[in-house]
Amino acid sequence: MRVGVVGLGRIGRMHARNFAQTDAVEEVLLIGRDPDRTAAALADVRASVQPGAPAVLAGHHAPASGAAPLRATTTELATALREVDAVVLATSTATHPELTLLAARAGVPTLVEKPLALDPAQLRTLSDDIGKTGTDVAVAFHRRYDPAHQRLREHVRNGDVGTVRLMRAAGHDHLPPPADYIATSGGIWRDMLVHDFDSIPWIAGERVVRVVSTGSVLEDPRYADYDDVDTCAVILTLESGAIATVTGSRHNGAGQDVRLEVCGTENCYAVGIDDATALTSTEPGVAAPARAYEEFVDRFEIAFRAEAAHFVRMASGNAPNLTPPRAGLHAVEVAVAATTSARTGLPVTIPTTPTTNS
Repeated sequence: MRVGVVGLGRIGRMHARNFAQTDAVEEVLLIGRDPDRTAAALADVRASVQPGAPAVLAGHHAPASGAAPLRATTTELATALREVDAVVLATSTATHPELTLLAARAGVPTLVEKPLALDPAQLRTLSDDIGKTGTDVAVAFHRRYDPAHQRLREHVRNGDVGTVRLMRAAGHDHLPPPADYIATSGGIWRDMLVHDFDSIPWIAGERVVRVVSTGSVLEDPRYADYDDVDTCAVILTLESGAIATVTGSRHNGAGQDVRLEVCGTENCYAVGIDDATALTSTEPGVAAPARAYEEFVDRFEIAFRAEAAHFVRMASGNAPNLTPPRAGLHAVEVAVAATTSARTGLPVTIPTTPTTNS
């Protein structure tokens, strides 16, 4: 299989690396517009897949004993799509609808970075339009591919937790995004915490019906220029009355910290608790973590690689689509509600409709 990658920033280069090291991938084509930037990305990805390349974290990096050939092109996307069997879209959020529909209409299975669209109404229409093409499009909610999140979901589904009462999520980035990213990101709620807004209902098996949120600008005044915040918290009420809290930060000095805890009438389970969790206990005799995750690529190395492997199987017709366009609709609804609540200081109710997060 030949896989194209569009968007050659940090996450696009990561996808190119991962797909080059994924079974059944015969070639990875980096698709760019600027010749110099595209050449630089190609050199960077090639270096990352060479034998002996530094591991992201010990035990988390796939063996670099073999990788598919890499090449680059600056031809128009419509032309480049004729050269590949599947494509990954890692461009800015505003471009996702147009590029995804272009790839789907060309019949090329597509993995597109989240969110597919920032507005629920647009996302519904886009999902319908994509569905008419008959082409598989997967949205990169990578936590659904993460083995730890999948096990947590199974503990809830199997009744090991009992009846869910509380969920606590932390989404604290170690490294803040570049200043020019803030303007086009969609804001902290739709860009960063949308992953939590997707994984919480997916794991709980029920929708969010009420949202209360607040946020502050504590890191960089430029966030305020775009009506955004860099530090925030939200309370989500689920259909059953169970409560989930989410905290978010664009810059956490201790390291990348992404956790989700589920507490019920029988037990509590969590993901994101290991020897790299960016927390230092003040209890006597408890050692501080020996290391911490540097950024989201490190924290979710396993998830991103699992996502790539599943996408290849899906594009080959050998696996189901775990994250079709409508699967992310409720997450965007919650993100929009959180944005509104933070701006108005009022709770926002989300209508109860049949779940799309199965």
